Amino acid sequence: MQKVEVNFKNCYGIKKLNKEFCFTVEHNVNVIYAKNGLMKTSFAKIFKKFQDGKESDIEDLIFNNTPTIKEIKINDNIIDKEEIFVINSFEKSYESNSISSLLIDNVLKEQLEEVLNLKLNILKKLEKKSGLKISKTSLGKIVFELEPKIIDDFSFQEKSFLRNLDTFILPEEINYFSNIKYMDIFDDSVLSKKIKSTEFQDKIDDYLTKSNEIYDNYSFLDKGNFTLPKLKEIQKKLKGNKFFVRNNKILLNGSQDISSIAELNTKITEIENELQDSLEFKAIEKLLSDVKGMALKDTIEKYPEIIEELTLNNLEEFRKKLWFSYLKEDEENFNNLKIQYALLKEQIDALDIDDTPWKEAIDIFNARFNLPFKMNIDNLTSSIIGENLPKIIFSFCDRKNHDECEDADWVKLNRDELENKDTLSQGEKRALYLLNIIFDIEKRKKENQKTLFIIDDIADSFDYKNKYAIIEYLNDISKEDNFYMIILSHNFDFYRTISSRLNLPFRENRFCAIKIDDEIKIEKEHYQNQPFLNWKNNLTDKKKIIALIPFIRNLIEYGVDKKINTFQTIDEDYSLLTNLLHFKDYTNTINFMQLKIIYKEYIGKDNFNSSINDTDKIYDLIISIADTDILANDINLENKIILALAIRLKAEEFMINRINDSVWVNTITKSQTRKLFKRFINDFPTEINNKVILESVNIMTPENIHLNSFMYEPLLDMDIIELKNLYSDVKNL
Repeated sequence: MQKVEVNFKNCYGIKKLNKEFCFTVEHNVNVIYAKNGLMKTSFAKIFKKFQDGKESDIEDLIFNNTPTIKEIKINDNIIDKEEIFVINSFEKSYESNSISSLLIDNVLKEQLEEVLNLKLNILKKLEKKSGLKISKTSLGKIVFELEPKIIDDFSFQEKSFLRNLDTFILPEEINYFSNIKYMDIFDDSVLSKKIKSTEFQDKIDDYLTKSNEIYDNYSFLDKGNFTLPKLKEIQKKLKGNKFFVRNNKILLNGSQDISSIAELNTKITEIENELQDSLEFKAIEKLLSDVKGMALKDTIEKYPEIIEELTLNNLEEFRKKLWFSYLKEDEENFNNLKIQYALLKEQIDALDIDDTPWKEAIDIFNARFNLPFKMNIDNLTSSIIGENLPKIIFSFCDRKNHDECEDADWVKLNRDELENKDTLSQGEKRALYLLNIIFDIEKRKKENQKTLFIIDDIADSFDYKNKYAIIEYLNDISKEDNFYMIILSHNFDFYRTISSRLNLPFRENRFCAIKIDDEIKIEKEHYQNQPFLNWKNNLTDKKKIIALIPFIRNLIEYGVDKKINTFQTIDEDYSLLTNLLHFKDYTNTINFMQLKIIYKEYIGKDNFNSSINDTDKIYDLIISIADTDILANDINLENKIILALAIRLKAEEFMINRINDSVWVNTITKSQTRKLFKRFINDFPTEINNKVILESVNIMTPENIHLNSFMYEPLLDMDIIELKNLYSDVKNL
């Protein structure tokens, strides 16, 4: 996989996004930092629809904007859904469907495929015979119909066709039931409204009385033993075996000679006609003369002997007779399925679960995460043969050392019981979700499945230990030849850490998402984790000179204040820089000579832009840049810092002038903005609009100005448009 191209328009809130991601053998990971609400969830959701084969569902859900464009290409070819795996931040009820494949090796897998193919072939024949579908779509969902009906008819405790094979004892001979369609009898509308009706059951009683009379007229028949259907079976066998040659005959009740197939057919037809010409039979036919009853009527006309099976006492047993009859016709394949399944079951029973890829996945998880339970699989056979999701049993022991726990000490719960008791912390629930994700990933690894992983804030809400555990695992799978990743995060610390731990190259695989007008742009990260180093080495840029002020003030605060500035009334270097972060008596008089002295001492550089004079006022440049030199699409960090500084300074200047109490203002030594704000709203309670704007200053600027190497994420998250709008509001106070 060399490149992935995405082209989205009007997709789940993304109005436009067009990007090509490049991958190499050495670097098969791309990381995107995107603030919350910008594009991450929509981006992952689009890919998930492709993974599920439901890309036609993708649309603009809120505004219904069109046209909708959704294109994902790998190396210029449309991506296959099997090549996508989306990992969301958290899905509470997520259960892996990959566990079964992790429990078996290739030999067992081949045996399983053979058994499942044999089963499918038999079910297809049952489908044709019965009129029931193996599966069908109902209300947009796939519903399995045939197998559950068989299980229900036989009242099996094990909800499995395969695991009940030994229960099916086939009749010695094929009978006419095999040609009767199950749904012609047991369709709900026919069964409830026709067969089970009192009127129909009364007519059956009348007919059975009449048929007994007719049987009595044919002394070679014996109701319940040698019946007309059995005579028909004999007729078929005699015809098939060419019996009527060389004067061979059959003798019925010692007196009636039958010397040809024609004579036997005539005798059978005679009996059938007498049964069907009876008033009682015609009364049953009349009850079935509407649309719903026609199929049953046709069946009864062809096989009148089934009427006795339709009595209430016989109906449930008749269901089984039909299934047995169908299977009898395919007896050779059915017996082969029995044999192959028995061999498979023997292999499954001998399986050592601790020697499987499933256990390897558990070990991978346990090596990184700590959970208060151990796990095992309860329904091993049904999960391997794919009839149920593996049922993981969680075992708890309250001893500190689990190695000391006896069997009786363990309390066992399945997943539903565990969820219902609500004993797991949110972190443990998230870890359990990750375990299921690991199962799916390990399956893809085992099958060498080429996969593009879309990973949306997978470490969100985890503590640092677990965040690093996740990063370690992502680092491990990034080394797989067929695995490629696009990792999205709104957490800049996680973004920065994973970029470092996965050794992503400078600028080529690390991106920030921004919004320009209505388009999402995925741009190369500007600073590559080290904005301060970038600014320090580029002091010819006026913006970067200003942006360093909060950082250097922090250096002084955390280190030693050398007091090397030459400003007459301010001794401490920390205080001088504080005068540039808050509006004080000397804020608009401090010049760049003082800044050069401090920068040279603390970062060893003072090569400022040549257009800056030593006597130029720093405050004036901050305001000038904020007024005219920051564009709406210029989202670099230094622009946001300058706007935050300008907002703070202008807001404080406004409040100080309005309060007009210099003695009180000069007593403020910390939290100046907030204290000015409290005094302002106390002195001017009716200025609601001003209060709202100044409150926004308090909310949006503190973390952005008191900046250090660990805490510039709040400012990165903030939209520069928000800052520009607030600055405009503050200027208009």
